[in-house]
Amino acid sequence: MRYRSRIVAAGLFVVAGGLLAGAGFFADALTLDLAHAAAVGFLGLVILALGLLMLRRGLAERPRKERPADAPPQPLPYYTRNCPFCGRRLGLKEEKCPQCRRKMPAGLTCSAGEPDADAARASFAAAREAALARGSASYVWRAVQDEATCERCANNDGHVFQWEREPIGGHAGARARCRCRPEPVFPDKGGPRGSAASSPTPRA
Repeated sequence: MRYRSRIVAAGLFVVAGGLLAGAGFFADALTLDLAHAAAVGFLGLVILALGLLMLRRGLAERPRKERPADAPPQPLPYYTRNCPFCGRRLGLKEEKCPQCRRKMPAGLTCSAGEPDADAARASFAAAREAALARGSASYVWRAVQDEATCERCANNDGHVFQWEREPIGGHAGARARCRCRPEPVFPDKGGPRGSAASSPTPRA
């Protein structure tokens, strides 16, 4: 049975089971005695449960769009950030560092690098404009791997991002204290590392 037929049949079971269960529940309105009402209600619940199971199985059988084999790997999600004042690793939702007791600035995940947000944005904008002028549509995220590297930058290292589509948390090196840099990917072999930049190795 195809998944669509299974979903349709499951819908019919759910509707029929719901009607029967309702009939048993509202037995007084249908002038049913207690035994018949209980039987009808129980039968309705069984059919309803079967319908829900069929619906779950039908939804699980739906074909999912597969990513192309040559598609770049997707970076892992991140759940922590570094305190920009003392470097302690904190949860994303923590508003105050328990170590230095200072309030966390909005949008920061890194604890090292250029503290001037305007300078960081200007540096990234210049790199993007230069790369776009040479025909680049994307870049490889290159992170500094040490104890001060935040989880976001470590997860993004080696992955490909579009210049015109900002990833979660911002572009490489475009936020205050981010030491990452964007390595342009060019359509020919004239860019950094030639064609190797088009298929970077994901971080282990």
